[in-house]
Amino acid sequence: MAYIWINPVTDGMYEPDVLNEFLRHHGYKRFHTSTDWLTIVKEKYRLAAKQAAHTVMDMRCPKTRELLDELGITSEVTIPEINPILIHCGQEGSEREDLWDEEKIITTPCQALADMGNALGLKNTWFVPWNQLLKSIGDKPPGIPPKESPIPPGFFDELGLKTVSITGEKEIRNYFENYVPDEVQLVEMLFCREGCHNGDGIRKCES
Repeated sequence: MAYIWINPVTDGMYEPDVLNEFLRHHGYKRFHTSTDWLTIVKEKYRLAAKQAAHTVMDMRCPKTRELLDELGITSEVTIPEINPILIHCGQEGSEREDLWDEEKIITTPCQALADMGNALGLKNTWFVPWNQLLKSIGDKPPGIPPKESPIPPGFFDELGLKTVSITGEKEIRNYFENYVPDEVQLVEMLFCREGCHNGDGIRKCES
């Protein structure tokens, strides 16, 4: 039996009992982290935005970092050293004594996040996009996933910062073509339009 951590995007797509029974049926035992990484990561962004000399960029999505490098504006913005939530969760799972010698799967909503996690080489821990996991199983949970993203833009809304939210590669490129440095404190960016639900680990799997 392998232990599995389900990312919030996937978790929001299914009824809890349906998803948990599906995982059990296929030999996976779900585990949860003991630390509230969502709150911690959000607080890290709040502090970064308060202290930074330039507008802070949202680095939860590896594809947006690649895009910023391509656009050549990294010297005009602040790139915080803040890992995505699921990276923290994978690190915690890999270090837990009760899971130390167990195989652990960390599901991701896309290949980019899986690659980022696997590059860390964590002990007995593998990051796998949800659609790839279902493909390897040859089955999927019953039910129809929602059309709207379970994780839509707005992650930073409650922080009280001057923020702009952008989703989709085209929209991000358009924004930075007319970028005004330091006009806002934080730029929320998701490479997949309307949120991670439209990423390669979810929508393409269900179509």
